[in-house]
Amino acid sequence: MRSIRVPLIGVAVAVATASGSALALPLPLSASAVAAPATGSDAPDPGASGDVPDPGSTRSLPLVPLAGHERSAAPGTRAVQGLPRRDVEPFSLVGVVWEEPDAELHGTVQVRTRSAATGAWSAWQDLDAHQHDHAADPGTAEARSQAVRGGTAPLWVGDSDGVEVRVRPEAPDERGAAPALPRGLRVELVDPGEAPDAAPGAKAEAGGPSGAGLRTSSRTLPGTASGVALGTAPGVARDDGGTGAGRLDAAPEDDAPHDDAEVDGPADDGTDTPADPTAADPTADTPTGPATDDTDPATDPDSATDPATDGADPASETDADPASGTGTDTDESPAEPAGTGQGAPAVALTAEESAASAVNADLASIGATEIPALTKAQTEEALADALADADSGSGTDSNAATGADATTAAAKPYIGPRPRIVTRKGWGADEKLREANFLYTKSVQAAFVHHSATGNNYTCAQAPSVLRGIYRYHVQSMGWRDLGYNFAVDKCGTIYEGRAGGVAKPVQGAHTLGFNANTTGIAVIGSFASTTPPAKAVTAVAKLTAWKLGLHGKNPRGKSTLTSGGGNLYKKGTKVQLNTISGHRDGYSTACPGTKLYGKLGTIRAAAADYQGRP
Repeated sequence: MRSIRVPLIGVAVAVATASGSALALPLPLSASAVAAPATGSDAPDPGASGDVPDPGSTRSLPLVPLAGHERSAAPGTRAVQGLPRRDVEPFSLVGVVWEEPDAELHGTVQVRTRSAATGAWSAWQDLDAHQHDHAADPGTAEARSQAVRGGTAPLWVGDSDGVEVRVRPEAPDERGAAPALPRGLRVELVDPGEAPDAAPGAKAEAGGPSGAGLRTSSRTLPGTASGVALGTAPGVARDDGGTGAGRLDAAPEDDAPHDDAEVDGPADDGTDTPADPTAADPTADTPTGPATDDTDPATDPDSATDPATDGADPASETDADPASGTGTDTDESPAEPAGTGQGAPAVALTAEESAASAVNADLASIGATEIPALTKAQTEEALADALADADSGSGTDSNAATGADATTAAAKPYIGPRPRIVTRKGWGADEKLREANFLYTKSVQAAFVHHSATGNNYTCAQAPSVLRGIYRYHVQSMGWRDLGYNFAVDKCGTIYEGRAGGVAKPVQGAHTLGFNANTTGIAVIGSFASTTPPAKAVTAVAKLTAWKLGLHGKNPRGKSTLTSGGGNLYKKGTKVQLNTISGHRDGYSTACPGTKLYGKLGTIRAAAADYQGRP
């Protein structure tokens, strides 16, 4: 079934289609009802919702030519677009999007934000404008969706209530011509909200760099529909001037909020697997890539890094950058909430939460907020049992849980110990935002390492909020089916489940344009063009890849052959041999994962191989 997004400005009504499905259509309110956020006596009572967590919101404001920066008489010049300084509803993450997903922004995008805690304005901060390389592969159902847009990387700015934006086109070239800016530029202001299980008094986790926390009350913005649209999370507000989630071509209006309704399920391209955990196991397909590695990695200069000796941390490093705030971090990872690990969930689960949790059911209990770590012996035993069951044909459920390739049964199971992984429930993913079904590829032959380019001004306790913000931006602002990355790692080395579908399964992400098939994408939260990644994060990536690649018999120091889905380095259909652990820039011409993180890939490869116990 195709996914249809309908803008909700007022009340939604259900209309039956010829196929029997239902569409939610809006009945528009008067202009006065949606013209502006509530203020004064019309504002919602902060305490009205009690301890109900704020689910978050996205507000979208159109950019316009800035006064004083209009097109000059000089040939080829273009007008600067932006948003004059203004007050806005609280937000913590900001990005800029535009109408055409394939259009590139040739210029610079900068924002200034005002701290909600101090009232001080920040200096101008740059957004990474070249993010089209983080996307679904060309021609796939996700890429063809009418909801998909182009956009910058989002930037984490902490709790803010004011914004100013400017987008400057590139200067004219020697011929006097300058490229036009993309159509439909808009700034997206994301409030990540609170985790659904946030305990009273623990709602300051998403505070800004100054240490100030988010407000402690939920907000219901005027003009939003609450529970009237199928597939819409109650309390989620999006500001789009009435143009709707899938349209950016309407003339700029006011910043009245709206919700996007989605009729059940995504487009069916024959690759989606139903969310029903009892459905057939998608991992049973024969892998398209090699099952084992036989390439000498000596051609990779980074792989000369010596792995750690027995008892030492293979990826432990001492090159932390204290000035950047990303070196040795004194922040502890988020405290474990009630009902974590193997225990029963503290609250009833929605159908979407149950489906997202059920695909990890053999690794942790339904509703668990984390998947516990295993020792190497426990991990090897679990893998051996799964492979034996797969070989005998008697254990499809077990094989589905591990995601292991049956073709590795004849080989020694080199695999690292399973690390602790915070589940989507654990970091507070709103499962109603994503598309309902899960999307799988056939195997995992390589891992691509990324940085999120969201900046380094976050604490480890705020990392779940940053991840909720990125998730909301990917889905509601960029129009993707779910978070693009398969996993995320914060500066303290905590590993998070990314795109839904099961951490051990070959979930297809939208992280490396042209190479999302048969790979997994891991994003280190932060920006590492000039900042050294924390040693804890490097270690975590090594541990994660040692386990994830070990499920598929892959040597972290080896090479893998992948087939390009199309990109600016390799044409569609080209077979490419890449390092089994590669950086994003190896598959696409991009700065990601940043020079400093890219320089650590040799360390990660060696450490991951050591964790697997390879000679």
